[in-house]
Amino acid sequence: MKKIARYVLSFFPKSFEESLRFLVHRVRDSFGLARAYRYDFDLYRRYSGIFRPSMQGVIEAKIIKAYHRVEKGLSLADPRPGFGKDAVQTVLDGVEQYVQRFGQNHTTHRALNTLKEYVRFNSANNADVAWVEARLQRLGNSIGSENAGGTRRVTRDEIAAAANIDLKDFFNSRYSIRQFTSQAVDDDLLTQAVQMAKKTPSVCNRESGCVFVVSDQEQKARLLSLQNGNRGFGDQADRVLVITSRLDAFLTVGERYQCWIDGGLFAMSLIYALHSLGLGSCCLNWSVEPEADQAMKQLPGIPKGHAIIMLLAVGHIPAELLVAQSPRRPLNEVLNFI
Repeated sequence: MKKIARYVLSFFPKSFEESLRFLVHRVRDSFGLARAYRYDFDLYRRYSGIFRPSMQGVIEAKIIKAYHRVEKGLSLADPRPGFGKDAVQTVLDGVEQYVQRFGQNHTTHRALNTLKEYVRFNSANNADVAWVEARLQRLGNSIGSENAGGTRRVTRDEIAAAANIDLKDFFNSRYSIRQFTSQAVDDDLLTQAVQMAKKTPSVCNRESGCVFVVSDQEQKARLLSLQNGNRGFGDQADRVLVITSRLDAFLTVGERYQCWIDGGLFAMSLIYALHSLGLGSCCLNWSVEPEADQAMKQLPGIPKGHAIIMLLAVGHIPAELLVAQSPRRPLNEVLNFI
């Protein structure tokens, strides 16, 4: 068939062959793009909270979204007494449903502790919150002793003192590492890094980011075979991290891309946390076609209801090594005052 095509094309000018090849590639890529978007659409439709309102993760996300609205209101300089009744109602309904079906957890504790502060604020400002107090009393056994949720008072000096580090040198000293030692990475270092990354901002504090640590050589090789940017060094990394974003944390059509935003923020925090602990890492992008994503989710431990943000090769840094300089764009191409 190819011989026949070449024979037919030989009767036409070279420019015609080039135009035809461009057209074929354009049609092929258009169909591929449509198929990839359909895959993303099906993934979000199946695993997000839009059509699964009774799923555990979705109920939890709704509670977090609502109680964070209350937290934000309480943190204003001059909150309006009685604000946020619809958010408070959503929290109470969600907690009742969650506790009945799944029991208590950190989310219900934080949500109800936030409402306790809401009651204290409104009572001090002569706003009627008897209806909230009655619901809280019925949920009394569900309120844990954990002192979290609501607001806390801090000072500018406290923030400044804790943030007084030279981030310029810290950022500039971080490179993508493609040479690693044979030293094993301690689980405790990874735990510390993830603990730090948990502070990453996320939409309404829903914390969709997750990390799956792969150390088994066979599974690591399988993971790396699905990603085409690690040749020549990926097998040297002691660990490969799969960074994902839980789709059940997102509840609306408007949040259809939020997993990539929140997941990307979480990944960057984790990368800098690893850097602060002396570990080297290299981002392995996961801009893949549906078949590769499906193959990844066939591996043990990778949930189908998560969006895969990236892989991260992690290991100890040699005493001396070469790194890509990777100079950055001029500042005037990045920074715009409008």
